[in-house]
Amino acid sequence: MVKLNFSWERKFLTVGILMSVISQRNSTEVNNSPEDMARIGNWFNNLANRPTPISRPTANPRHPLDPLTSPEIRLASQLIRSYFSTVPILVFCTVTLKEPPKSDLLPYFLSDTTPPLTSRVAFASVINPLTQTGYEILVDLLHKKVTSVVELEPGTPLMFAMDEGVDIREVVLADPNVQARMEAMGLTNMSLVFPLPGDFGYAGDRPEYLGKRISQVFITFQIVPHDNYYAHQVGFVAIVDILAKKMLAIEELPTHLGFAVSQAPLGDTTAPLTMHNYDPTLLPPDFFRKDVRPIQFTQLGGPSYKVSGNKVDWQKFSFRVGFNAREGLVLHHVNYNDNGAVRPLLYRAALSELFVPYGDPRPPYHRKMIYDAGKYGIGQTAVSLRPNVDCKAGSVYFFDAVVSNKAGLPVTIPSAICMYEDDVGVLMKKYNAKDRRAYTVRKQRLVLTFTSSVGNYDYEWRWILHQDASIRMEVNLQGIDAPVFLASFNSDDPLPKHGTVLTGTPGVLAPNHQHLFVVRLDTEIDGNENTVAMTDVVPDGPTGSPQNPYGNGITAIPTILKTPSLARTNANAVTSRSWHIYGNLDKKHPYSHTPMGYHLIAGNPIHLMMNVDSPLHAECAFVDYTVWVTSYEEDQLYAGGRYLNNSGLPEWVAAAPDSNLVGTDIVLWHVFGVTHIPVVEDFPVMSSETVGFWLKPVNFFLTNPARDVPGFVHEIRN
Repeated sequence: MVKLNFSWERKFLTVGILMSVISQRNSTEVNNSPEDMARIGNWFNNLANRPTPISRPTANPRHPLDPLTSPEIRLASQLIRSYFSTVPILVFCTVTLKEPPKSDLLPYFLSDTTPPLTSRVAFASVINPLTQTGYEILVDLLHKKVTSVVELEPGTPLMFAMDEGVDIREVVLADPNVQARMEAMGLTNMSLVFPLPGDFGYAGDRPEYLGKRISQVFITFQIVPHDNYYAHQVGFVAIVDILAKKMLAIEELPTHLGFAVSQAPLGDTTAPLTMHNYDPTLLPPDFFRKDVRPIQFTQLGGPSYKVSGNKVDWQKFSFRVGFNAREGLVLHHVNYNDNGAVRPLLYRAALSELFVPYGDPRPPYHRKMIYDAGKYGIGQTAVSLRPNVDCKAGSVYFFDAVVSNKAGLPVTIPSAICMYEDDVGVLMKKYNAKDRRAYTVRKQRLVLTFTSSVGNYDYEWRWILHQDASIRMEVNLQGIDAPVFLASFNSDDPLPKHGTVLTGTPGVLAPNHQHLFVVRLDTEIDGNENTVAMTDVVPDGPTGSPQNPYGNGITAIPTILKTPSLARTNANAVTSRSWHIYGNLDKKHPYSHTPMGYHLIAGNPIHLMMNVDSPLHAECAFVDYTVWVTSYEEDQLYAGGRYLNNSGLPEWVAAAPDSNLVGTDIVLWHVFGVTHIPVVEDFPVMSSETVGFWLKPVNFFLTNPARDVPGFVHEIRN
């Protein structure tokens, strides 16, 4: 007989799960009838419509870091259009909050007080399509006036507006040459043709396109509505002048292995017509499993978090939620209540860039150098999330997001950010063999998530707070490999070197590629005086030495990264390298006598596979290192620079290679990711793959900060 004595009672998120487990252990196997299976199937089909506790932001007094509201975006664009009254049309690439100077808000963050709302400034990047001239504009929203207009250098590549793709598709679909080619393939219903606009990428070998706002457009089609159009690629690409709304050229794609392209007047008119679908409406009724049992989550007593406007308090954490078109979710002013002492951790944390280089060297595929944040906007490509499906938890809180379109008008993305608590296993456990008692603490965490649908990939971004004061950032990569058309592939053909054939041919091949994420961490560990040390674990001298006579001694060696040039460092699995972010170096921990801080654990470091002498490399050199550390400078938010024109981190470090990074206001940049060699199992839709990193306390607290999380005591008696 096993007797479980629980030492406490509480309305806890895990109770429902625990009782479910006990119930299942005491039950016998049930053979479900067809009616039961139909009921289960209907449960899944109706999952998104089930009632769930949902909250939305209320109209609390605004904070200087709150995102722009719809009226503010509308006001900013009106003032800008008035300023350019002689220009018949403007293209608004973005209208977003210009955050107040850090020097203005830092004292309030460090004192855990609320700053006054003394300024609201909008930043806009716009283009005059007649002259193809770009501008940076600042608008004082409180005084309702344009305060700064900077004309950009000719050819400066501004971010795509969220709805520019509509114009590009219209140009492609209306082109007679495109229509003739599609007709030659037997495709006459142009409503089923779906062009995929993208950045031109690299124009170094096409000087006629330099300085222009150009889109390289791959073209797909559907056999029927809802069909997976990525399974149906065609053998040519369209080149479009976006601002002139003009087709510039059609280029042939290599449709067989090798670099050769078709020389026929209409190119390769082979078309992959076999459907490869994931949409359940296009799959047979008996396709889906019949033995999947739904799991429900409940949180008795409601959530542990409290929300006031964009401010969130969860257990001992406090932070503010921000959002913008480029970076998406931003965490501001993260602090932790250490037994009444509010200790600052992060002034600002956000994705800085996502770079996806494709490894197919055959022109024009070499141009597929995708900068998803800087070119397409991780925030403005966010999609609405649903309870029970995208956010499966007890009590769910949604934040709407507001971005702008090419007309400068506000666009609301309902339920763009989802916040919830979940239970993910055991936080702490210890079995006391003498007394036959086990102590177990369940692990709750707070998750803030949003999803960006950027072309073929859907990225789920998650910032996760843990009860032991750890912070995790992770990305779930979802969606579909970016396939290219392959007309034929036979068993006696050599295997492709730069990708994997995913289907029978005519079909598709998926190129090898990488996903490199850069996160910017403006740390404020116990204040503004921070220092980063690279810590390596190594043997403590050779075997037989006085300090290591048996060769088993190991020690952790911290190396202070004193300057930006020295702080460009890479991961090292051999030494279990991590990066410690210290607060004030003079303030030592009373027990360990070491500086107090957090350390970054690089769970998924990545090395850029592109050759450093590649003509493509200069633009993406900001991903060359796992960690960069720079001194704080206003407006240095984007690892590749605001416009990804060979600037950003390499330029900033080169400008001040020996500036001081010890005991000062620093920013840590972390590069992580995944190298994706596609496999057949990725198609027609991939299983989720997760990458990320940890920030964990290192000699920062006097004890495990999760000791006060209630747990269970199990007494086991025969």
